[in-house]
Amino acid sequence: MKRMTVSALALTIATAGAAAAETHLSDQKTYSGIVSSDVSQNMLRAEAMIDAEIYTLEREYDENEWVDTDYYGSVGTEWEEIGEIDDIVVSRDGRIVGLVAEIGGWLDIGDEDVIIDMNDVRIVGDDLGDVAFVTRLNEEQLESRQEVDDAWGW
Repeated sequence: MKRMTVSALALTIATAGAAAAETHLSDQKTYSGIVSSDVSQNMLRAEAMIDAEIYTLEREYDENEWVDTDYYGSVGTEWEEIGEIDDIVVSRDGRIVGLVAEIGGWLDIGDEDVIIDMNDVRIVGDDLGDVAFVTRLNEEQLESRQEVDDAWGW
């Protein structure tokens, strides 16, 4: 009887530790194996990008400044709004390679959907969580691009 009590006690202690560890692990919330809560502060969801306004610099710019700047904290006073983001273009290997922007037109009449390469666009954000984009291309350059439609892509 004593042996059975000791065995039962040992089993209880062993399983209690495992149960506590399991509870501890399940209490830790993570986004995924790759994304931690620290990293998530610097990420955007697609829904924040869709319908975001897009601006053009509409001025001469320093190429080195453009290359060195990944993010703008606010919309520049001299920037001109030229459209909005309609969609995101993702390569088959999962990289975001461009944005489909609705450019030109008036009240959705005469506008065109064109692709802007990610090298030609920068994110603009603020402390309120609003997102916009700025491109170094002007409206005429974008309107001269081939238009894409809903059937474009694979």
